[in-house]
Amino acid sequence: MKNKPAIETDTDLLAKISKDDQVAFKELYKRYWKQCYQQVLRRSGDTMLAEDLTQGVFVSLWEKRKSVTVNNVSAYLFTALRFRFITYLKSQIHEETYTSHSLLEACDPPNSVEMAMRIKELNEAIDKGVAMMSPKTKAIYTLSRTEHYSVKEIANKLNLSEKAVEYHITQSLKTMRLALKDFLPLILLLQKLF
Repeated sequence: MKNKPAIETDTDLLAKISKDDQVAFKELYKRYWKQCYQQVLRRSGDTMLAEDLTQGVFVSLWEKRKSVTVNNVSAYLFTALRFRFITYLKSQIHEETYTSHSLLEACDPPNSVEMAMRIKELNEAIDKGVAMMSPKTKAIYTLSRTEHYSVKEIANKLNLSEKAVEYHITQSLKTMRLALKDFLPLILLLQKLF
């Protein structure tokens, strides 16, 4: 009776992929494509977008196979996917903003300039809010809001209790609310674009 071949770890597959092993790449793709696809589909509701972004992440991994260092495949893929999704959203917003800007410029030039200034001020206020946080709160805020780690993942990563992580997230949100209190109408307008 033949023994079943041992299931290769992600690390084994990555080592083979770095040596141009397409079979290993296909195996890694089979392991993770569905999760990646569903992550985008859940957020966008768009099957074509989910396919395109998922395909793009794997193509990028293959293209960078000799230079990229990956310690955790799922974290790497989901982070890359998140960035691609955010980039897509930004491009959509830029497209809509450009269209709105063109319309506003045709009707009332000062409004479009004012809106651009308000968005610049909002970005500066966000940066100031983050700068006001203590180093630990800032690190936890970044992991939570920018990298989308769960409370449990942050606690494990930083060797803290979940209560401590929740405390820092609460503090960071209070700081951001204070820093952004003058921008509520603009934030509500930008949320409509999302």
